Amino acid sequence: MTLRSLILFLTITGLLTLPALLTAHSSEEGRGSIEGIVVDAATGNTMPGVTVLLYDHDRGTSTDAEGRFSFSNVPAGIQDIRIQRVGYLTKETSVLVTADEVSSITLEMTETVFRSDEIRITGRRSANGNMTTDIERVVSGSSLRRQLGRTIAETLDDEPGLAQRSMGPAPARPVLRGLGGDRLLILEDGGRTGDLSATASDHALAIEPMTAEHIELIRGPSALIHGSNTLGGVINVVRGQIPTDNPEHRSWSVSTQAESVNTGLSGGLTGHGNLAGDFAYRFDGSVRNTNDLGTPVGSLDNTGMRTYNGSLGVSYIRPWGMVGVSGNIMDMNYGVPGGDGITDAHPNGVDIEMYRRYLEVKSYIHSDTDFINRFDIQGTYAYYTHRELEKPSTPTDRDIVGSEFGVLTSNLRLNMHHSSYGFVDKGVIGLWGEHRDYASGGFTHTPETNEYAIAGYIFQETTLNRVNIQGALRYDYRLVAPQQERQSIFIGQIRNRSFSGVSASLMGSYPLTDHLKIGSTVMRSFRTPGVEELYAEGPHLANYSYEIGNPDLNSERGWGSEIFLRSRHSSSVFNMAIFRNQFSNYVFPRETGQPSLKREDLPEFQFQGKQVLMVGAEMNYEVELLRNIVQRGTMSYVRADFIDDDRSIPFIANTDGPFVPMIPPFNARFDLDYRRSDYNFGVSTRMATSQNRTDEFEEYTDGYFVVDLNGQYQYYGSNVLHTLSLSVENIFNTEYRNHLSRIKSIMPEAGRNVKLLYRVYF
Repeated sequence: MTLRSLILFLTITGLLTLPALLTAHSSEEGRGSIEGIVVDAATGNTMPGVTVLLYDHDRGTSTDAEGRFSFSNVPAGIQDIRIQRVGYLTKETSVLVTADEVSSITLEMTETVFRSDEIRITGRRSANGNMTTDIERVVSGSSLRRQLGRTIAETLDDEPGLAQRSMGPAPARPVLRGLGGDRLLILEDGGRTGDLSATASDHALAIEPMTAEHIELIRGPSALIHGSNTLGGVINVVRGQIPTDNPEHRSWSVSTQAESVNTGLSGGLTGHGNLAGDFAYRFDGSVRNTNDLGTPVGSLDNTGMRTYNGSLGVSYIRPWGMVGVSGNIMDMNYGVPGGDGITDAHPNGVDIEMYRRYLEVKSYIHSDTDFINRFDIQGTYAYYTHRELEKPSTPTDRDIVGSEFGVLTSNLRLNMHHSSYGFVDKGVIGLWGEHRDYASGGFTHTPETNEYAIAGYIFQETTLNRVNIQGALRYDYRLVAPQQERQSIFIGQIRNRSFSGVSASLMGSYPLTDHLKIGSTVMRSFRTPGVEELYAEGPHLANYSYEIGNPDLNSERGWGSEIFLRSRHSSSVFNMAIFRNQFSNYVFPRETGQPSLKREDLPEFQFQGKQVLMVGAEMNYEVELLRNIVQRGTMSYVRADFIDDDRSIPFIANTDGPFVPMIPPFNARFDLDYRRSDYNFGVSTRMATSQNRTDEFEEYTDGYFVVDLNGQYQYYGSNVLHTLSLSVENIFNTEYRNHLSRIKSIMPEAGRNVKLLYRVYF
């Protein structure tokens, strides 16, 4: 079964990329090259290490030691270029490319103390020549280095609207606007990760942040290109494992990170360059090793982690486009702590062995027709296994395999990008398919199951009288097929289930001034229950639960609305959003308050569907108070209530409880930084209010106030860029607890932590 699926996947992908090879010669007409140099506007000196993006074609490079860059095989016509470097204003410009000629350009950059790495403003030229603005939240550059943590969740924890679900440091996963699990789609280079991190709190995300280039948050109608259940948005970790451009010079980076709270040490290496002629390569590798986490009241036992990650990608790049392949391996061993206060099932904790093998094939095929711009083809294959070993009570005993999971996942996505027609400026039409082969072992009784899914979608964008309008429509069908149908006396009839539904989104935005924009989004989402939610039956020791599925669950449908305000000036940025999300049949595991009949040392968690209403708001701002002094802040709040069938209209529904479990409280962060082009330092404060809106058997948590220090320095010399990031987290060793932590009754969060990241680019 495994081999057959792999052969079928590679065969289909190969056939789809064949047209590109056959049309290579005929597509070379109508293309030219761009050569440029970047200089400092004040001094006239050339600037090495500047990022240069030809973003309409997903191509990027950096300037060499003499400040030069080049792009070959660029379609004739007006092309938009964006350049950026830490400490300088991001600049966007256009260049006219003529067929069979070289277009030369000189770009100047202006130094500034103000920058906002969290917000990327991308200008895109519409058919009528006007610029429309599409805003995405991106963590990159100095912000990524400052926030870089042990996991993606820890790296994003300071972003507005984001929190982290945790069961110790290793299995932490992001939560966005109160939505976690598979309600928050996390991608790697635009593809599904193939792991089980969305299904349980003890399952780790199979993405290593050390070698990430940047992390994107995608919201609105364009999120439906990636999935049907994207009310909160999509997180895309961009690593660039398959190169999309053939650089003229090699670029490397070496990273080392150390932290005191767990005597942790990690390192990473990336490389990108020309292999031979039309071939480009990219590789990366990283190692992470941490010991038990230190807290203000002692060490949290069995929370160490060891991670080994590596990838290699090769692309063949021609004027018609590119085709590339990459392979990735990830091995991870980590612990889930035990202890009094939660369960007696494993007082010494559980060790988890997880590894993933990941294959990706990608192709871009450019088209010179008036309507079609490009075809995108992406296929992924993931082989994932996960074992949970209960630690013995005495050193002479052997570990016991409590649970074991294995998943084979194949994905295929086809996108067609088109240009303007009628009143539409641009858009995407696509198809997506997936096959998952799921199996479990140990003491669990979840049946082996195959899942087959297919989806079609369309995304369109236009600008009418200065109003930018984006819309998307998606249809999904999924068949969940256990290998054996049977009657279970505990959960009911285990049988084939099929689900289908439509998701849609519409967003409109209007520029009130050159610096202020207002807009609104409405979305309808569709989500099918997972294998565990339908058929789980048995103990899940590392998740502190005895899980009981429900084969009769229906699909989950949500309606979301949002109003946002965005402002950007030369010395300030302000973003605010108010949202309301309502779900029918919101599926979640709910503690019954009773011990399991089979395992009295484990509480029962039964999957059920309820009507839920979530309302909230988030805000972030950044302002230059004085020369070189910048103050910024973020605030987020979400309120979640169970609602009755006849109370689906009110904005605020329930006031008495019980409330939806595992919802983060109001939280905020405020930073004060002193910034120069080559160094900066500052102080940060993190706070949260108490959370007493809990479910019947959920633990209450107090509020907290934590202070951090941070500093960064960069130096360029001998064609090498050195960057140093130093932070002291929780400088007063404050004892506090994260409400989304499943182990908050055992130990508080991490204590004082000195963290150092040194990264070299050459």
